[in-house]
Amino acid sequence: MEFACSHIVYNSQSITSKNGRNRAYGPVENQTYSSTSFRPPPAQSQGSVHEYDNRFLVSSPAGKECLYATVPKPAHRRNQAKSLGPPVVARTTQLRDNEDSQAPPLPPRLSIERPNVFTTHQLSTTLPAKLHSHPQLPPRRPKRVLPPSKKSTSQTNRKANINVVSLNLGKLVDINNVQTQTMEAIHCQNCSAALSSISRIHHKHADIVWPCEFCQKHNVVTRSFRTVPNSQDVLYVPGPLDDDYINVDDSLVVFCVDISGSMCVTNENVQEAILTSLNHMTQTCPQKRVALVTFNDEVTIYGDGTQVPTRLSNYQLLDSDYLKEKGRDYPCPRCIAESLQTLSHRVNELREQGATALGPAALVAVSMASKSPRSKVIICTDGKANIGLGYLESVEEDMYECSKQFYTDLGEQATLNGVIVSVLTIEGTDCRLAELGKLADRTGGRVNIVNPINLPNEIQATLEDDVIATDVTVTFVVTEQMYFRYEEQKGNKLVKHVGNVTKDTELTFEFGIKESHIQTLQDNEKLPFQLQVNFTTRDRRKACRVISQEKHITNNSSLVEESVNITVLGIHAAQLSGRLTMEGRVKEACSEMAAQKELIQKIVEKKHNQEEDDIYQNWLRSVAVVCEDLTHSEEVGSVAKSKNDEEKSDSVFKMLSDEVASTVYRLKNARSRMLKKPVPKPTAAPLPMI
Repeated sequence: MEFACSHIVYNSQSITSKNGRNRAYGPVENQTYSSTSFRPPPAQSQGSVHEYDNRFLVSSPAGKECLYATVPKPAHRRNQAKSLGPPVVARTTQLRDNEDSQAPPLPPRLSIERPNVFTTHQLSTTLPAKLHSHPQLPPRRPKRVLPPSKKSTSQTNRKANINVVSLNLGKLVDINNVQTQTMEAIHCQNCSAALSSISRIHHKHADIVWPCEFCQKHNVVTRSFRTVPNSQDVLYVPGPLDDDYINVDDSLVVFCVDISGSMCVTNENVQEAILTSLNHMTQTCPQKRVALVTFNDEVTIYGDGTQVPTRLSNYQLLDSDYLKEKGRDYPCPRCIAESLQTLSHRVNELREQGATALGPAALVAVSMASKSPRSKVIICTDGKANIGLGYLESVEEDMYECSKQFYTDLGEQATLNGVIVSVLTIEGTDCRLAELGKLADRTGGRVNIVNPINLPNEIQATLEDDVIATDVTVTFVVTEQMYFRYEEQKGNKLVKHVGNVTKDTELTFEFGIKESHIQTLQDNEKLPFQLQVNFTTRDRRKACRVISQEKHITNNSSLVEESVNITVLGIHAAQLSGRLTMEGRVKEACSEMAAQKELIQKIVEKKHNQEEDDIYQNWLRSVAVVCEDLTHSEEVGSVAKSKNDEEKSDSVFKMLSDEVASTVYRLKNARSRMLKKPVPKPTAAPLPMI
């Protein structure tokens, strides 16, 4: 668990303008970034001669920020105030022309013809009704209501949030060299937070009373003090090894290959890439079991090549239960060391013809792989599914929704069984990757458009994405005064069902502090956070890792700018932009990317660190440049007309090209290692010929 900043920033001042002046309070030295727009009133200036504060609130032209105006009082008025005791607070200033109609009326003024002489009536109206009572304050200025036609400033000028958390799930689910607890964690009865080393507990007779640090629920624990964790990072593995478990990798690799008529140009490249992968697995992991499934206008199950192929066609391609049964009941393949010759022979005999029954073939392949957790399915195609389940060539909305749901359900089925699916399409083709890619995205696989020449390398990289944990669920707990941005879940607990995790799987999200609780939290020095990762290990045991931390809070980012991790911010910007684009919120995705780009650039320029500058340059090339593609897709999606916002969101993502869809999936699954590659040095221009 890695935070983007050493502190939690809970308060935001206005962003510094280009001329170095703060839009609200004049010149400022530092700039604060946060997830909230709350700003407390500034302290009274040191040179003030006022006996009391005579400032009032004036809205700025933007309608969002506030200005404090102060009017000095004449000397004789100050003398009057001193002689009469508690003064009447007067709000006087010169309002802007467009503000006059909205300001409250001024209270009546005292006669100043004879400054030192007052009538009884004047004294009675000026002195307080009771001794030592507080002066009556003027009424509050009414809120300014913006016309409906104007957009809120927060939508047009979005500010970056540095309250971001990054989770390297590949490391978190690795139980090697980690001390484990054989007991189960103790959870709060209200918010499900776990008892940890940061919890404050006390005795009550023979029991332990634990006031939850997140929801203040008083929990009574009947166990001994030995059950209280003494470390912030605890791994619970309560169950013993399964008696039927054998420490042998019995996972499958299923090649699901398109041999339709459109593959006539690239068929030889695909055959060569598969043969290269088979030979490599024979040398590196000879116990690996490999199966082959092909599809054109029918689906053919070859298995390891030693069995009689099973062919499925016509109405069989529309029966999901029948297809599942055929894939599940097909004989289990032998290891590649025994089946290399026969399987290679089957691959060499492949000939392209017919239509593209991609959906039924994917269902059969996933059903075959589901018999062994941590198995892989690699789909290689160059055209749209146009026959059977998952039909993607229809322009009818009902057919499109049915096909989209088919790939969503298939992804859920693969995830529940610990199967990872990758989709590789051929460069220059149209496969409706926006819909097909959801199958790979849900299972943790790859979605890539590949040049046929590079297909062997891409398949090899896909084979290296080993699943190291399945059934992974992430729970992040914060205090009740906080919330999570861009998440559907409300409350102080975020739950993410991840499914399969490989060594490079990362997850990011951001949080903020509710504006109504900022005043309360200003008195706190630290805030608690807790991460719970529940997963199934390779040896099929249930495990739970609990990490609890306390983070200092501040309202001044200049104090912690040196600790900002731009890798965390960059990866989060990529993942969030990709996710928002998939939801059809392209404009928000571009705004978030632009805000993060401005923030990261300012931090890098201030720190003057070569390593971080290289990370920033890599981020610009691999992430920030995608804004152009997203902006173009937004323009395309803006012409789509629909009845409601949900249909509009779907239509935007449906209209993305394969190239843009592939980029969006890559952003959504961005990883830190993509930013830590060496920056390519510019090549010198060739000397002119003489």
